[in-house]
Amino acid sequence: MTANHNHHDGKPLVKVVSFGFKKNDVPDANLMLDVRFLKNPYWVEELRPLTGRDQRVKSYVMDQSHAQEFMANLLRLIEQFVPALLEAKTHSVTIAIGCTGGQHRSVAVAEELSRVMSSDYPQYHVTVWHRELEMDVDMDSDCEPATAAAGEHRSEGGHQ
Repeated sequence: MTANHNHHDGKPLVKVVSFGFKKNDVPDANLMLDVRFLKNPYWVEELRPLTGRDQRVKSYVMDQSHAQEFMANLLRLIEQFVPALLEAKTHSVTIAIGCTGGQHRSVAVAEELSRVMSSDYPQYHVTVWHRELEMDVDMDSDCEPATAAAGEHRSEGGHQ
């Protein structure tokens, strides 16, 4: 299953994908990151049914000192990695971020990364796709997963 990653603004495409290691194979990506070292909101009863799109889960994940250090280091890597890869390869780069189930940590980090990249790198067209969240939705409908530009996320059950 593939997501629609088309863009029409002529800018190089940076795709940020969240996924769960236990759900499916690791997605094809230029850079794959494992965020299972972060504290898992799954083990907090009131956060378990939520996703990394929910502000309470985002805060739980991104307020961790390890998450803040990770993001700072990741942004330094991206500053060098993405332009070099785009210059050497194609007009798109995929950054995959995984956690156990693909619902909490990877989604929160992918949301934050796409938000920062959209703001700090206007020369790129940044999209975010939450594979496991979209696949769960697809099992309930006949729709294909859609990729929204960062900040243009679909509302699913109030989970923004």
